[in-house]
Amino acid sequence: MSQEWQIKNPSISLYPFHLRDDRDEGYKQVAKNAQHLWENLADNVGKEFNINELNSLRDKLICYKNGVYYPDGERENLTQVKLLIPDGKPLNFQPITQPDNQKLEGSIYALRLQDTYTADLTFYYKNLTIKVADLTRLNPEGCLLQNAIKPSLGQTLLLYAEPAFYDTYRKLADESVKAFVQDKQPASVDFRAEGKLFGSPIFEYDSREDDARQRCHFLVWLQENPRTLEFATSTFNFYLMNLLCSRAKIVFVYGEARKKYRKAQQIVGELEKKLPELRAIESEQNRQVKLQKLKELLAEVHTKMLAFAQQMRSLQEDRNTIDTNAENYGKELTRIRCLCIPGDNLDFWQRFLDLAEDKYRRQIEIDLNYLIASQNLFQQSISTVRGMVEIEQVELEREQMELYKQQEEREKKGDRQLENIIFFVGTAIGGGQIFSAAYPLIKDKPIKWQPDFSLPLHPFVATILWSLLFGLLFGLLMLALAVWVRKTFPR
Repeated sequence: MSQEWQIKNPSISLYPFHLRDDRDEGYKQVAKNAQHLWENLADNVGKEFNINELNSLRDKLICYKNGVYYPDGERENLTQVKLLIPDGKPLNFQPITQPDNQKLEGSIYALRLQDTYTADLTFYYKNLTIKVADLTRLNPEGCLLQNAIKPSLGQTLLLYAEPAFYDTYRKLADESVKAFVQDKQPASVDFRAEGKLFGSPIFEYDSREDDARQRCHFLVWLQENPRTLEFATSTFNFYLMNLLCSRAKIVFVYGEARKKYRKAQQIVGELEKKLPELRAIESEQNRQVKLQKLKELLAEVHTKMLAFAQQMRSLQEDRNTIDTNAENYGKELTRIRCLCIPGDNLDFWQRFLDLAEDKYRRQIEIDLNYLIASQNLFQQSISTVRGMVEIEQVELEREQMELYKQQEEREKKGDRQLENIIFFVGTAIGGGQIFSAAYPLIKDKPIKWQPDFSLPLHPFVATILWSLLFGLLFGLLMLALAVWVRKTFPR
């Protein structure tokens, strides 16, 4: 029976959100893939619908120059930049003739909201009733799903229609989502919540993948109040785009925060495995080997701690980003509520704000507290290892100094032994030379071994005595000369 259900004047609006700036590259630095949103809209959607205005979208954006991405063409001093040439107003497409001579019309409105590119790409039928199953014509080959658009922050699809033949609004919304998504979405797009806006029921669907870039967020708005579109002004649409942009950022950042926390936990596990190594190194007897192992451990732990600190800083930035966007989301929700009429119910949007402020932010706080405790433990470990390195370094230097002193003493002792040997040898040689010089005198005049002090000294004895006396005086003279030279010409 669902195949017979019908809707009138359906329209589908795509709100993609893609980061223009990349904080990892620096303050207000353009992301490497910033232009991908416009290229996917032009090349994928434009090709599937055969829309010339979309195919040539690059030529109609101020952030392109001669068909090449040129971000400097934007007015950098504004947080909101209308990107379409010449006046930023929406670009209307020429009607597309589809099977059965159905006319599909559409438009695109391109914006930069602070650091994010977004667009309102809308296709719609006028004065036409179609079967719910024919909603596939508004999404040929799944070209409006995130797998084709690839927005870095995710996207939202909004289907608006007048119920023509149906059972209940909820069942009609369910079947409309199934027909539009077809089998192009890997995960199931399930009903999440419902409310009422401008007197007409609105239903929310979400596939809830962990990766926001793969997540299908879908709103189905079914007209019950014939004046609903009168209240859905361009002002409302602008508030809605800002609200959905803040929502996309919150969902994306929270998903990234969970990844960073898991990465930080992985580093914690790797650091914990290093603690037993410290105990093993403490038992090392060779001080030089011990010092080398401590230095290697310190370098490795220090590198991991830097990576850990980077994840911690990123988590803190993610918490601040969620706070900022939750505040912006709340402001836009308040503005939309100011436009509402009696009987409207936007509690499902309020519940998301509560989720962001309570669960998401609280979860990041819990993660940070856990990681801070681990960080303190490992910082103490690093301090302990550094202290051990310093102690081992001092002890090793002391031991090396002791070894040096012992070596120096051995060298000095060896030098003294050498000096004694040289002295002995020199003395022996000198004495031998004196004896050899005086020996001929014994032949000329033999020595009388019975001393007679009344006679003069024998020439042999006199020669030896004079030689010894001369050597002593000459040695004293050389010693005095050496002392004078050292004092006069110090090194």
